[in-house]
Amino acid sequence: MIKSYTIVLSHDDWSRYTERFDEEELYVKVVRRIPSLDGLTENVMGVIYAKNKESYKQIIRMLSRNETTIDFRIIDEYKNKSGIRAIYASIESLRGRIAERLLRDCRIFSMSETIYEGMERWNVIADSENFIKIIPEVKELTYEFKIIEESSNPFLSVKEELTPKELSILKLAFDKGYFETPKRIGLEELANELGISKPAIMQVLRKAIAKLTEKSIRDS
Repeated sequence: MIKSYTIVLSHDDWSRYTERFDEEELYVKVVRRIPSLDGLTENVMGVIYAKNKESYKQIIRMLSRNETTIDFRIIDEYKNKSGIRAIYASIESLRGRIAERLLRDCRIFSMSETIYEGMERWNVIADSENFIKIIPEVKELTYEFKIIEESSNPFLSVKEELTPKELSILKLAFDKGYFETPKRIGLEELANELGISKPAIMQVLRKAIAKLTEKSIRDS
């Protein structure tokens, strides 16, 4: 049976650096990972957030100089009053890593990762029979380890719950700074830019935010 799991763990890795900060000050999200055909490396895309420049520079150094990193590049970078966000792409060796164990011995359908406060939180969709068998081996590589089986539908992502209109308006509002404090754009300006009424855009945003909130609560 295919099931969704959350693994919370810590181990001897650059991720331990994040324990000096809370989640609102520093985090890294691994959002895409594609293993090579020979199983020796993986292509990774992720997001870095840091509240201040020093912690941002330090986490970049740690990621780019990590012994498993073959290539590391910043694809895009965003700076505002709340901090720095960057999208990165890397090629990383899989040898001896937790990801290698999971990708080699499990039928993995999706695997992402969020790192903050010194802990790694892996979201995995996998064949449960293979996955449960490999857990003792993975646990041996960690200091702390906890696994949670998720009850929600693993294939229903936030993007799939939002309509195309909700997603595009929500993205525009985010990009234009509607959710920042103070706002860089107001609701009326946003409505004018889209050519729709203020009540209409308010209704779309409320529906989209309600769906995001419901999804977050279900998955927490």
